[in-house]
Amino acid sequence: MKYRWLILISAILIIFFQSCQPLTSIQIETIVPADIEFPGNFNKIVFINLATDINHDDKTDTLLYKMITEEMSLGFMDAIQFTANVDSTNFLYLKGYPDKDKLYKSDTVSWQYLEKISGNNNADIFIVLDSLNLSMVSDVITEYYYVPTEYYKYRELAVNIYWSVFDLVEKKRLDQYHYNDTLFWDARSYSKTEVERKMSSVERSIRETSYFAAADYANRIFPGWQSETRYYFHLGNKDFETATQFVKNNNWEEASKIWKKYTNGVDKEITSRACYNMAVASEMTGEIGLAIAWAEKSNNIKNKSRTRYYISLLKSRQKDLEKLQKQIY
Repeated sequence: MKYRWLILISAILIIFFQSCQPLTSIQIETIVPADIEFPGNFNKIVFINLATDINHDDKTDTLLYKMITEEMSLGFMDAIQFTANVDSTNFLYLKGYPDKDKLYKSDTVSWQYLEKISGNNNADIFIVLDSLNLSMVSDVITEYYYVPTEYYKYRELAVNIYWSVFDLVEKKRLDQYHYNDTLFWDARSYSKTEVERKMSSVERSIRETSYFAAADYANRIFPGWQSETRYYFHLGNKDFETATQFVKNNNWEEASKIWKKYTNGVDKEITSRACYNMAVASEMTGEIGLAIAWAEKSNNIKNKSRTRYYISLLKSRQKDLEKLQKQIY
C-alpha cells in the first residue's frame, strides 16, 4: 500500500514539474546548404553512369547496368523533391552506354564530350558515377539447437562508388567524392522453403542499394530542407502567456510587441527571457543578425548554457545563409 502511494506521489510531482517548465518548443524547417559549391543558376542536370562493366569482365553488363542506372535516377528524382532549388523536370539521365574514355582523356576532362551530351537539352550540370563496385556476402544458417529447427538467412551488400559533379559553364569539377555503404537483409523461418520466400531477391537488394546510394549523394550536392526545434519562454508573467497565443497562430509580430516591453526591465530573469524570445522571433522573420544581437543581450543579462548554445546555432545558420546566397538565389 505504501509503495502504491509512493508511485502516485511521484507521478503527481512529474506532472507538476513538467507543467512548470518555462520553455516550450516549436518545429521549424530550415534550408541547409550543399556541401559543394552548387551553382544557384543552372538549366538542366544530367546523370551519367560510366560503370558499364559491373562484373569487371571487360563486357557491358546490359541488364544490370540498366537496372542500376534506373534505380539511381529514381533515387535522385525522389531526393530532389526535398531540395530547395532543384525542379525534378530539370533532371535527366543519359540513356545508352556512355564511354568513359571519351570523358577522361589523359587524366583531363573532355568538355567537348559533355557539350555533345548536353546537345539540345541545354544541360550544364553533370552528375557522373565514375566507378562502381558491389560485393555481396550471403548464407543460410541452420540452427539445430532450436526445436523445431530454425533457418536463418542473411545477405550483406557493400557498395563503393566514386562520384563527380561537373559544371559545364564554369568548366570545372565541383565535387569528387568516395561513397561507401553496406545494406543488410535477413529472414527467419522453421521452413527452409519459407525462409527463401521471405528473403528479398538479389535483384531487389541491388535495386535498393542503388537507389539509396543516389539519394544519399543527392543530400551532399543539393541544398535541402531539414526539421529543427526551437524553444521560447511561454512563462514569465500573464503577458508572456498572451504572447504564446500569438505564436501558436504564427503571429510573431504581435508576440514581439509584448516581449519587447520587457527587454529593459528591472527583473533580470524576465528581461533575459524577453530578449531570448525576441531572438527567436527575429530568426522566424529572417533577421538572423538581429536574432544574434538579441540572444547576446539575453546572455549578458543572465549567462545561461541554453542561450550560449542558441547563439552558436544562430551564427552557424548565418554562415549557412551566406553559402545559400550563391546556391539558391
